[in-house]
Amino acid sequence: MRRQKLKNHAKLLRYLKNKLTNPNFISTYRTSPEYFTRNRSFTFKSLSLFIISTIQSSIQRELDRFFRTFNNQLLADKFVSQSAFSQARLKIRPEAFEELRQGITKIFYTNYAVKKWMGLRLIAIDGSELMLPKNKDTIEKFGEYTTNFMNKTIVLARISKAYDVLNKINIDAKLVNRKIGEHRLANQHLEHCGASDLLLMDRGYPSYDLFMKILARGSGFCARVTVSTWSVAKELVNSGQKEIVVDILPGNDLKRMYKKQGQAIEPIKCRFVCIELPSGEKEVLITSLLDTVKYPHSIFKNLYHLRWDIEESYKKDKHRLQLENFSGKSITAIYQDFYASLLLSNITSILSYSLDDKINAITKKTRFKYQLNYTSALAKVKEAIALIFTKRNIENILKKLINILISNILPVRQNRKYERIKQKKRRYPRTYLSL
Repeated sequence: MRRQKLKNHAKLLRYLKNKLTNPNFISTYRTSPEYFTRNRSFTFKSLSLFIISTIQSSIQRELDRFFRTFNNQLLADKFVSQSAFSQARLKIRPEAFEELRQGITKIFYTNYAVKKWMGLRLIAIDGSELMLPKNKDTIEKFGEYTTNFMNKTIVLARISKAYDVLNKINIDAKLVNRKIGEHRLANQHLEHCGASDLLLMDRGYPSYDLFMKILARGSGFCARVTVSTWSVAKELVNSGQKEIVVDILPGNDLKRMYKKQGQAIEPIKCRFVCIELPSGEKEVLITSLLDTVKYPHSIFKNLYHLRWDIEESYKKDKHRLQLENFSGKSITAIYQDFYASLLLSNITSILSYSLDDKINAITKKTRFKYQLNYTSALAKVKEAIALIFTKRNIENILKKLINILISNILPVRQNRKYERIKQKKRRYPRTYLSL
């Protein structure tokens, strides 16, 4: 089994390696036909790998480190300048990294024994915001917003993701103008969902229209509703009952829209489940899982809790991968960093896939249960990017990398709780960067 996983990992990495040297791929994603036709310090492959490895320190330090490994040098020379990189990156369309992410995601779901919940793939959909570099182009594309931070305006964008919470895979992601609503983006995410998928959503998403489209894809849903705005939920909480099954219909605005479009209105049978939290507060979930024998009331508290992993993924994106610490100010640089960060995250998740059994075997006599240090895993994969894609024997490098990942583990301390602290976004000035 372990040998098969290693082969799958190698297959995935060879896919990336072949793509980055494929003439058709290069032709599709270079911004001009004459680019990458002559020998230069930056080839399409080396430039792409450098961007994928994420730029969190000063660009020149990152360039020196990358090319030290890429060129098999003992010490880092100034092989490529920061200016050369800034010019070269404009030659690659950001969508190249999105296609690579989609490609490895497809390989993962085709070749790996995917983790599921009661036979269902759990996909959380949620949104967040990113602070972008402020300039004429970003203001025009994303908009400018006022803030009480030193009486200045900032540029904000909306990010939305469909995220496999059990396998830690970014299935789909959008970076758009903040005026584009979360429901519209959720509808776009549905293109990547289908039968045997269960969508987990927070309070801002439940609506007749979205539920209808989810069911039309063959997927199911479980979402939290706002008790004060859903009369069924309010009645359920006040009744003291644990759950109820009712038909829901669209609101008046949707009814008028459907009538105008000539679309028939069919009621959606939904199950409302009331859950009491440790604080005594009651929350209500709405779900398409109607079978009370297969899906008893007792499973929903833990099921909905699994949605929290998409919140953790945003924390990882913004703080571990420093997604808001963009390596350039142009629209091209912003989208390159965005897509490349998601790609690196998926590569790390896949290479870390199913290491739990190995970790449990190593730590079975210890006091705590242990888990992979995902932050450390991201750092190790980032460091290994240039090495993995420039050496012939990928499997030997993978063995060493996986052993390193297993050696970086953390204890799982059960029942630890911390209050959610809301604070101002951390800024990443270009003059003060991590080493």
